[in-house]
This record gives sequence, C-alpha cells and structure tokens, in this order.
Amino acid sequence: MSDNQKSARSRVILGPLARDLPFMTRNLHSMLRSFGASIRGPLQLESGSIGILSLIWVNPGISQNDLAENLAMKKSAVAKLVKSLEKQGCLERERVPGDRRMNAITLTSKGHAMIASIRELSMPLNDEIVEGIAEDDLEAFFRVLEKLHNRLADRVSISPSSQDD
Repeated sequence: MSDNQKSARSRVILGPLARDLPFMTRNLHSMLRSFGASIRGPLQLESGSIGILSLIWVNPGISQNDLAENLAMKKSAVAKLVKSLEKQGCLERERVPGDRRMNAITLTSKGHAMIASIRELSMPLNDEIVEGIAEDDLEAFFRVLEKLHNRLADRVSISPSSQDD
C-alpha cells in the first residue's frame, strides 16, 4: 500500500459507524486475524484451537457443549478441533459418571505446555496492540466487553448463517 493510500484511508470519517457495535467489532476482528495467525503458525494450531485450549485451561473438566456455547462456535466445529487436539496429545476426554453422553475435557501436560507457549507469544502481541492506551481506558474497555459478553451470551444462538456475520 502506498503512502497516499494509507493517508487516504486514515482520513475516512466513520461518523455514526464509530458507535455501531457490529461494524466496529467486525472490523476489529478482521484487523486482529493476523495477530492470531502469528501465534497459531509457530505452534501449528488450527483456527479456534487457542480459544478451546484456553477455556479448558481455566475450566478443567468443561464439556464440549459448554465450549461451543462459550466460544460461539458450532458444536461440529468444536468436536473436530477437540478431536484434533486430543490426537496431538494436548487434551483428554473422560466420561462423566452418571452421564454417558458427556465428556469432561482436561489438558494434558503437553496441553499445559502449549498454553504456556500461547501465553508467551500472545502477551507481547497484546501489549503491542494496546500500546498507548491508558490503563484506566483498558480496564473500562474490558469491563464493558465482559458485560456485553455476559448480556449477549444467553441471547445469541449459533446457526450456520451467524458464523459469517
């Protein structure tokens, strides 16, 4: 991209779009994809794997259904990733006593090592992304994001058409 193209892009006025949550989050998500890829690439992880490993790390024994629900992913996509991560030796599934249909998922030692590697790569990237933003602003931003997440979690259903929105 030439300097003229960069400066022309930076002069675009978003107007009311700057306060349009779907617009802004969709654009942020697109801009952040390369950061995720720069973590997944060296660790040879598929898209979605970091979220799955991370949720299992902080919620040992979580079910696949709970993973899908909390990651806003289709159950079939989560099942595929869980199977792949299990094959890689990063996690294990164990039947829940009293419910033969449910598996409790936990990280293996290799999974914990993978989380350590993810954190080692992601923390400097996160710092780079938020560089220059005041700590108070970041705290408020993440507090609002968590409130939005909690508020919308029960209202959003994952359907094939919602995956591309």
